[in-house]
Amino acid sequence: MLDMLASYLDQIAVYAPVWGFFFVFLFIVDAFGDATLDPASYATLSRAFSNFDGIVIYPGFFGYTKDGKVATFPRGGSDITGSILAAAVCADVYENFTDVDSVYPVDPRLVPEVSEGISTMTYREMRELAYAGFGVFADEAVIPAVRARIPINIRNTNHPSEPGTMIQQSRRVVPGTIVGIAAADNFCNIVVEKYLMNREVGFGRRLLHVLEEEGISYEHMPSGVDSQCIVVKGQCLPKSKELKVIQAIKRELNPDYVAVERDITILMIVGEGMCYTPGMLAKACLALASVGISVSMVNQGSSEVSFMIAIRQQDRETAVRALYKAFFGKA
Repeated sequence: MLDMLASYLDQIAVYAPVWGFFFVFLFIVDAFGDATLDPASYATLSRAFSNFDGIVIYPGFFGYTKDGKVATFPRGGSDITGSILAAAVCADVYENFTDVDSVYPVDPRLVPEVSEGISTMTYREMRELAYAGFGVFADEAVIPAVRARIPINIRNTNHPSEPGTMIQQSRRVVPGTIVGIAAADNFCNIVVEKYLMNREVGFGRRLLHVLEEEGISYEHMPSGVDSQCIVVKGQCLPKSKELKVIQAIKRELNPDYVAVERDITILMIVGEGMCYTPGMLAKACLALASVGISVSMVNQGSSEVSFMIAIRQQDRETAVRALYKAFFGKA
């Protein structure tokens, strides 16, 4: 493996006076398969690399706890490691090589005819798209580079001459445009209704406390005057735990109605160009209505960089194609 890499570097005229594997421990905390970086590791890595002149080969995906046990990062662990190293050395850019020429505005598996990739996007846009299932770059991998304000360049290993997609702090924005559409399946919606809920101080806090006691994190929390919806990932609320959670909500809050809705797909429409632009949500809803898809829930953050639409999981592909046609004029 090392001989092959050395040969390639010779071919492209890259001089590497010293190179080899690096065994500076990356200390991490928390559980196996869901570890996070110990912040002290940044200083350790920075000191080690500052005295090294050459090409470093560093293993990704795992690190060590303070008691010497091996633990792995969550999804995209190798990308996370690369982002950590870029932040530790204050790199000018973090180049992440994958198997696509760029990040596409929609999943090519759902819209095969998509051909034009995204040239530039912001950290916020990438985070929103990665959250909803964009498989090119895990959302956790963005964090170290974002905090260090290091641009991320997604490139293709097989086509290294392609410019790829640059992810950075800001970009030139055209009002009324979006950068991408993402869809994620297997969400649940916990629906709680109670007359005069809005007058009951602490209702939302107590509802979230029930989920906290069961180790369930929530994704979205749309509400009405007398209703509260909590969207969670399906794996966080398996059917074996559903009855227990419902009973706990009934004991704690005495609601008029509580139920769990399953098989929900979350659609994320993302773009800095949506800020202060009227009609973006209407455009999306009209596109879905044109193909007979009912919207069950809508949620938007104050940043206006994205909005979420919940639909039935069985409508996922049709919905994505309709939105792509509406916003990009294709499909």
